Amino acid sequence: MPANKTMRAALLTEYGAPLEVKTVARPSPRAGEILVKIEASGVCFTDVHIHRGDHASPNPLPLIMGHEGVGQVVEVGTPDGRFNIGDRVGIGYVYSACGHCRECHTGGENYCADFDATGYSVSGCFAEYVCLRQDWATAIPNNVSAIEAAPLMCAGSAAYASLKKTGLKAGDTVAIFGLGGLGQYAIQIAKQSGMRVIAVDVDQDKLDTAQKLGADEVVVANINSIVLIKALGGADGCVNFAPVGATWPLMLAVCKPRAKIVLTAVPADQLAFYAHELIERGLQVIGSSASNRQEMSELLQLAANGKIKGVISTRSLDEVNIALADLQAGKAAGRTVLDFH
Repeated sequence: MPANKTMRAALLTEYGAPLEVKTVARPSPRAGEILVKIEASGVCFTDVHIHRGDHASPNPLPLIMGHEGVGQVVEVGTPDGRFNIGDRVGIGYVYSACGHCRECHTGGENYCADFDATGYSVSGCFAEYVCLRQDWATAIPNNVSAIEAAPLMCAGSAAYASLKKTGLKAGDTVAIFGLGGLGQYAIQIAKQSGMRVIAVDVDQDKLDTAQKLGADEVVVANINSIVLIKALGGADGCVNFAPVGATWPLMLAVCKPRAKIVLTAVPADQLAFYAHELIERGLQVIGSSASNRQEMSELLQLAANGKIKGVISTRSLDEVNIALADLQAGKAAGRTVLDFH
């Protein structure tokens, strides 16, 4: 049990204002919970939405944000539970769900109407310690570092879940729009599945990175994108990781018949279409949020086998506001992780 009863944490005290790094009381695990000493915590665009108040917490502020945490168990609330002191675990966006609804019983726990979200409705990982329910912690393979594992708790697993929803298989062509952290993971996951990848972004540096990660084709997102992607044969499915509405008409136009368009990023724009654009080609549009625990475990196994590597930069907890600002401004080359070592 940690001797210190306090911890440092970044607090959201006012929407849109800089987070305040303060010393606060360290939580203690209750029955069924574990206390984790955080080693690394990823910074996600969902944190930007929460910070701005776009996705305001249902609870009064202050709030400790962050939902991509990795660390070691230092205290358990229930003896002989799933985890022991010293075990390495990861913390994702879904803190818990009801466990008995249709969604929970069919692999859709991340769509449960009665779930709590880490760093949103309960305290998150922008802190030295965090409590979580042991049934919702994910074991981290020994050969995956905390820095590498942290973004997999949300960004990587969200990319993995999104690709699964396309229903694509080896030999199919997937067009990936938005080549930040999620898009970078999606390229690698798609190539592991034998897919042909067309990577699309406005940023040439991100397109260059996409090629290094294995993208078969790269296309600059502009007025010529539709013609170029169609010339490459079109897409059997599209996934959107760009938080802008400008990708929407591009995806509608380049899809082959019966393709699925998976929306993961959350643009502020209202998306519109004519019914015939979907009906005549039998297109499907699917929303994808976070992942379930099985998908997270499957992705971690790929990482353990050396198949998935993040494009990661690190900052300290004291630099959390810089990390959020860079992410909002589109300056982050990949994923940013707060290093607690």
